[in-house]
Amino acid sequence: MENKEIYLSLLPKYELAVDKLINSKILDKKINYNEDLIEIKINMDYNKEESRTIATKEITDIVMNIVKTVILKEYIHKTYDEIYNEHKNNIYSKALEVFKKKEILIRESIFYRVDKYIENNNYIDIDGFVKFRMKELIGYISNIADSALEEYLVKKDYDEFISVLKYFIKVQDTKIDTLKIYIRKDNSFILYDKNDNIIENENDKELMDMFIKENLNYEDFLISTLLSLCPNHIIIYDSLKTNSSREMVDTIKAIFENRVEEMQKS
Repeated sequence: MENKEIYLSLLPKYELAVDKLINSKILDKKINYNEDLIEIKINMDYNKEESRTIATKEITDIVMNIVKTVILKEYIHKTYDEIYNEHKNNIYSKALEVFKKKEILIRESIFYRVDKYIENNNYIDIDGFVKFRMKELIGYISNIADSALEEYLVKKDYDEFISVLKYFIKVQDTKIDTLKIYIRKDNSFILYDKNDNIIENENDKELMDMFIKENLNYEDFLISTLLSLCPNHIIIYDSLKTNSSREMVDTIKAIFENRVEEMQKS
């Protein structure tokens, strides 16, 4: 049996991010805290594949947590400090959602690099390892931050748009009590009143001309029609059942809230 000791050094700012991991009891470890570094010694049986895999996994977990909770946050705060200073924490929260979608890819990349590194080395400076041995991580972080910013701004604009429309319907006069919306399989829609009479909106032609001119779609036209009629009760029958029709229904619900009811066509 060949015992091998792996030494890790971490900056003190990483302590909170890795506290749970470095105190796990899976492998024999000794931890030393001082002002400049956190030092961890891991003992493993190098001839046992299981022991090496566990050690690699634990180190990977440490690096993953540091990247996710410290490095990614620092990158966002530094990159967007001037333009989006008030929104940095919200962008970071969105970045964690994006990170989760890429987590398997990032974890596999880190695991492979760690496993290859400890094959011939017994000392890892975690900060240096991330910055110089895994330069692609900075690319991942940059892409994640950019995606998070884009998604955050889109959602922010959407929420502001919905807020304006919600205010509009509060001050708008109701022109119909109950409105039934049938979303058809060709992605068009048809409107009925509570007695199943087709509703002809007197503004339809004018609105349709505008939407064709502006190259807008059926969803925009439907929302505009609903705002014009401002019904007390909306019943939606969705025959299309796609992501786009679901988004349309969710938007209607966001605007009209408890006025909306979904039903299945009998």
